[in-house]
Amino acid sequence: MRVERPTAADVASGPNLSCRTTSYKVPHQMPRNPYGACAREHVGCSPMTRHFSLTIVLVALAGSGCSSLTGPRRISNADPDAARIVTEDIPRFWTAFDRMTSATDTMPLRADYLDRGTIGLQDFTAARWKSAKTLTAMVWPLRVYYGSIRQNTLSMQAREPEIRRAFRALDTLYADAVFPDVYFAIGGMSTGGTTSQRGLLIGTELFARATDSPVSILSPWGQSVVRSIDILPAIVAHELTHYQQQYGGSTGTLLGQSIKEGSADFVGELLTGRTINESIRTYGDAHESEVWRDFSTQMNGTDLSRWLYNGGSVTTSSTRPADLGYYVGYKITAAYYAKQTDKRRALRDILRISDFKAFLLASGYASGL
Repeated sequence: MRVERPTAADVASGPNLSCRTTSYKVPHQMPRNPYGACAREHVGCSPMTRHFSLTIVLVALAGSGCSSLTGPRRISNADPDAARIVTEDIPRFWTAFDRMTSATDTMPLRADYLDRGTIGLQDFTAARWKSAKTLTAMVWPLRVYYGSIRQNTLSMQAREPEIRRAFRALDTLYADAVFPDVYFAIGGMSTGGTTSQRGLLIGTELFARATDSPVSILSPWGQSVVRSIDILPAIVAHELTHYQQQYGGSTGTLLGQSIKEGSADFVGELLTGRTINESIRTYGDAHESEVWRDFSTQMNGTDLSRWLYNGGSVTTSSTRPADLGYYVGYKITAAYYAKQTDKRRALRDILRISDFKAFLLASGYASGL
């Protein structure tokens, strides 16, 4: 379940690395690490510094697609236990929420929340809702739903042990892993998570549904993506995977962007046992051949509108879910990983793809569909 509609800047591929890449015509000609052109030992790659603290910004946004935001140089830390789990923006939001009087009363969210926010909240604001006016207009109509999730959002700090386990799991599997701080915030039900140069940003309101939450007042898309708090480690792991991705090839095509998102689901599942797109997988598995045939005719183009970040297309009569590109990317990545005997090398390959067409070919996916 990817939950956000990224800007053009978000769809740009991962970190800005100047790396030498190599193309391969057929899988059997590939070296052991065909997708690792940005590997640290390769000449031409800009190594990431590992001695700074990474900032993970977990903010409230719901939608599909979670690409990194532009900004200052990336901050990184080699120690998974050094990353901070930052929840201080959440009580500030509720202070502001209690003072709101209308959809045009922007002062509470501006003065009590955004102006006092952490650097993570500042990054999220700049990337998504831009201003207190926009955020107020998003929150006020759904204030009954927001009220129902208050206590769950205030308990986010209690999920820290699970988040640490996911971080440590990646540390054991991937030698070059970096670990940002995690910022929890609350946004406008438009983005579940993304990353900035300073860390991971998670939209808490999408992952705090209570048993009595009035889900029916949400949009059809909102109803399909809100989750209970137990999914939280999976969304953090998904965004943590995006933070590791160092692609030598462009993700501008439907294929590239789908693998980028789907591989984050796959790796997140390795780390936590769950994925944020479980409902999409249910549909995809039941229609896999059909989905692939449709996808394969469009995968080399740049039109993402039917496959990614298209939550706005979901209606009460929709039978096809949004964001099926996540499913296809997940299946391609899973097929590649399953074929490799060296799983650590396979994970490195997945995080450092230089040629998405070659990666698809090497995966063997679709050969039996």
